[in-house]
This record gives sequence, structure tokens and C-alpha cells, in this order.
Amino acid sequence: MGIIGYSSPDWGMERYYAQENMKQLLDDWKEENRSLHESELLEIAKKSAREFIRDADGESYAQEDWETYLSEDARSVDKDTEEAMNYAIDEREWFTLAEYIDSLANA
Repeated sequence: MGIIGYSSPDWGMERYYAQENMKQLLDDWKEENRSLHESELLEIAKKSAREFIRDADGESYAQEDWETYLSEDARSVDKDTEEAMNYAIDEREWFTLAEYIDSLANA
């Protein structure tokens, strides 16, 4: 008689659980998309590194500029490749770090 109106201990949490489930599905998709494009992303990074060095004209490499190059070059391929590159940038994959530009350009 004292618990009238409460059908489960999670009463009112359905929306929260649905949002969390959607976030997890999106994260899983991003990770899978990144894996599918792995070799392509590395090739884009090598090409971008050569262009980046040429355009830097002897100045030091800025991480933000490097990320912009990578993202724009990936965007020129297609939307999924751009999403994969942005995920790699967010995850700080080694080839997205400015400190590896020289080694990528020479690969």
C-alpha cells in the first residue's frame, strides 16, 4: 500500500538509459569507422605531411594547423573518412601529432 505509483526502481530513467545507449552506439560506430579507414588515414597523413612541410616554409609546426590539414584532406575523400580522421585526432593517434610530421613525410 505504501508504494502505489512506483512500478519499478528505475521509474523515470527510461529517457536517460535511451540517451546513454545512443551515445554508446555512436562511440562504437566511430571506433569501427576509424578501424575501417585505418590504412587510408595513414596515407592521407603522409600526403598531408609533405604538403604541410612545403607550406610551413621553415616555421615550426603547430598542432592545430596539422589537425586542420588532416581533417580537410580527409574531407576531400568523403564524409566517413573525415569522421574517421576526426576520431583519430580526438583519440590522439600517433599520426595526428605534429611531432611525427617529418617521419610521415619521409615514409
